[in-house]
Order: sequence, then C-alpha cells, then structure tokens
Amino acid sequence: MIRVFPLRLALVMVAMCALPVVLAGCRNKQPARASADTSSCDWPIPDNFPLKLQRNRLQSRLDEILHRRDDADGNVKFAARVIELDTGKELYANLPDEPFMPASNMKLPVSAAALDTFGAEGAFDTHLVINDGDLWLIGTGDPAIGDPAIEKKRGRVPTSVLDDWATALLKRGITQIKGNLIFDDSALDDVRFNPHWSERFHGDWYAAPVSGLNFNDNCVDVTIHPTTDGQPVTYTIMPPATDIKIINQAVTGGGPEAPSISRDPGSNTYTITGNCTKPTELKSKSVVDPGSFFADALRTRLELRGITIAGETKRAQRPAGTSAVPAGAEIVATHNSAMSDVMWRINKSSQNLFADAMFKLMGNGTWEGGSDAVHAFLKKAGIDDADYKVVDGSGLSRENRVTARLMTDLLAHMAKHKDAQTFRASMSAAGLDGTLRNLMHDLTGRVQAKTGYIGGVRGLSGYVQQSDGKWLAFSIIFNGFKGSADPFEVLQDEAVYVLAELPNVRPSTHPANRSTTRSTIMQSR
Repeated sequence: MIRVFPLRLALVMVAMCALPVVLAGCRNKQPARASADTSSCDWPIPDNFPLKLQRNRLQSRLDEILHRRDDADGNVKFAARVIELDTGKELYANLPDEPFMPASNMKLPVSAAALDTFGAEGAFDTHLVINDGDLWLIGTGDPAIGDPAIEKKRGRVPTSVLDDWATALLKRGITQIKGNLIFDDSALDDVRFNPHWSERFHGDWYAAPVSGLNFNDNCVDVTIHPTTDGQPVTYTIMPPATDIKIINQAVTGGGPEAPSISRDPGSNTYTITGNCTKPTELKSKSVVDPGSFFADALRTRLELRGITIAGETKRAQRPAGTSAVPAGAEIVATHNSAMSDVMWRINKSSQNLFADAMFKLMGNGTWEGGSDAVHAFLKKAGIDDADYKVVDGSGLSRENRVTARLMTDLLAHMAKHKDAQTFRASMSAAGLDGTLRNLMHDLTGRVQAKTGYIGGVRGLSGYVQQSDGKWLAFSIIFNGFKGSADPFEVLQDEAVYVLAELPNVRPSTHPANRSTTRSTIMQSR
C-alpha cells in the first residue's frame, strides 16, 4: 500500500537532502550537527533553499557580529530589526520592541513628520519690513537663513543675505531708518534651550538655542591668526556683531596648549586661549538670545553699507506662534529657505538646530507641541507609538526612546510616501556624503542611512540594497557601552555588509574600509 506523505514532512525531507549538498562546499568542515547553521559556508545559498534555513543563516551571522561586544554585566545591549522593503517581511530581530535611546536616529521620525506636515515644496520665510518708520525683522522659525553649509553650496557666506537686504534698501533710496529696529521671533516660544538637555551643553554648537529668528545656526565662529611670537593673536568673528565680546588670551607661537574657545554662562562673552602658529577656525559656540543676535548682526551689516538706524533695537511683544507681517507694512525683502535644504541639513549633516526648529514649528512653537505632532504623524501612518517617547527633535536628550520596530516601520512607510524621494535623498549616502561619507566606500549607492551618537549610544538606521537589487530597511541601535563608540560603529558597518550581500550571505568579515576621520554628530556643524 502506497501512502502519501503530508506536505510538511515532504518539505522537511527536501531540506534535509539539500543541506549536505550546501555544506559540502564549506571550507571549514565540521562534524555533523542537528543544526541547520551554514554560517561557515562560502558558497551562495541556492534560490530554492528553504527560506527558514536562509533566515537561520542570516540570524547566525548577525548575532555573531552584533553580540561581539556584549559585556559581562549585561549593560551593553542592542535593538535591531531588518525587513524587506517591498513586502515588510521580517528577516531579523533582536529586542525589536524594547525602548532604546536613539541619539540622532530620532531625527528620522521627526524629519519624516516635518516633511509630511510642510511638504517637499514647503519653504520658510524671513521678512524685512518697514512699518510706521520702523524697520522690522520678522521670522517664521526658519533655521536655514545664514546657514554656512547652505550658503557655501551657492558660493556665498552667512552674511550674504544681509547684503541682499542692504541692497534692497539702497535701491529704494533708504539710507536712514528714523525709527527703531524691531525683531519679531514670536513664531516659537521663548523656551529656547530644551529643559531635558544637560546644562553642560550650554555654549556648545550642537545645543544651540532654538528661536523664531535663527541666523548662522545661532552660533559665533571665531578664526584666530598668528602675529609675532609671544604676542596676542588677532581674530575675526562671523558674523560681525557689536554684542559679541572676546577675551583674547591666545598667544602666537608654539606651545603645549591647543587653541580653544569657551563661552561664559548666560552671556555672549567668549574667551580664547592657547598657542597659535597658523590661522585656526575655533569650534563654533552658541549665542544666548538668537533673535537679538540676528538683529545685532543685521544692524551691524547695514551700518557697514551706509544705512543707519536712529532708534533702538527692540523685541516685538507678541504671543508665541503669532508672528506675522503687520497690516499695511511694506515688505522690503523676503528670504526663502527650501524644505529640501532643511531636510538634508537634518539628516545628512545631523544639524540639531534644524531638527529642533522643525519639531517646534510642527507643535505651534513649543517643545510639548512638537512631541504631540510627531505622535500624531505616527498614528496617522499606522505605526505603533506606544513605546515611543520624543522630547526634542535632535535626539540630544537622554529622555528620548524608540524601538527598532518603530524605526523600520517608519522607513517602510516613508518609502511609499508621496515625498519618498526627498526623504531618502536627505539621508547620508555611504562613501559619498553626510556622516557616512568616510564609511563603506564599496557600497556607494547602496546604503542610505542616518547615524546617531551620544554618550553610550550608537545608532544606524536606513536602507540597504541587497546583491539581487532588492532593498531592505534596517535599524541597529546600541545602548549602555562606555568609552568610544567606534567599535560599535564597526559592528554596525559589518552588519550592513552582510545585509548588502543577501541573498548570497558570506561569512567573511569585511574590512571597515573607513578613513581615520570620524563623522559623528559631535564633531562639526
């Protein structure tokens, strides 16, 4: 009597027959085991090899890589998830639903929500207006005006916009403002420094205060120049402004102390120290009051162009979120910043101010409103936000939490969004630009991702193209380590190489293929 085997049993027998054939191609032959682990095999897995065994092999490879830095106390842990972009099928997961600190990976849901809110064609305006004899500077929360990186792409400098405005006034024959210079930064509230940021960040560029008026990333850039050995250096300030005070303790000539700059708490007084033998750009330092700083830089520039203001510089007294051109006022000039520029500065450059400004703009000018706005976007997208906590747009706060599931679901959603091209173009491209420009050069064009780093946190989330041309979404976030993030960055890169080789996963450990220059959030604007 002939019996028909159940389908499940037949598939098991096929898999058992196929396994020895695959294992025969392995260099490192091992005794037969009851496991289907083929991670030591150099041959590609055949297309018809059972999917479960392919997943087992991927699981084994990624587990071996990502667990390599586990510590004995269990403080170092990681959340990770990998899905097929076209089907949503999960290929790998480790603690996918446990909330982790994301660092700058937080910028992905925030920038996605901002793009959904304002659209790829959105723009942010800053107006120069004459009203009843006063000159008004009116902001809408635009973080990009006077941004050095954006202006450099156009062959300009941060003060170029101020020169544009001076020219517009001179063309009208205006060389004197008889009234006051009034600046209106009421588009955002006056809680400019996020209450969840450490006070030790005060003065650093990456924690610049966020305002309805922003200029030069709300930072002062000082360049020092050597003179005669033993004598004080000279310096230049960008942008020139009268309220910036420099205490110059830096000395020309070689010596043990590298040039540095610090800002006095709560003031725009900066001290430069150290020894200088060549022109040196010091680290950017933030200002205290961005609106006042912008108005000061404008007034200084206008005076250099022969335009005087008889009255004082004053802040407009308006409720937060109500910034607008006064009725009957004459608009002299308007500066527009494109959403596409804002997006690449958020994700490619990891520029905190841009993310935090968008965060507050979505929330009617407040930090709390920004949190509500991002949660609302995730709910609209059908993404579970139960374990998601967001208190700023930049990811600088240690109070933020995401899950690997949320991150990959977000990436999948944005891949089908009407502005998907703008979103993906805003992310760093491995080996080309942004914070991944020095990494994974042999995967150029195949990895678009966002890095993230704060103390004890290293994140990498984005898209990677498989060897067969299909795309995956992935998120890998380490928490709890001490010291340098570099070893965990190496593990993330190695994991991405494995994903890029799918469905032909090989066991070899790829060289990191990186330069010695790190590209993390904390190093440059």
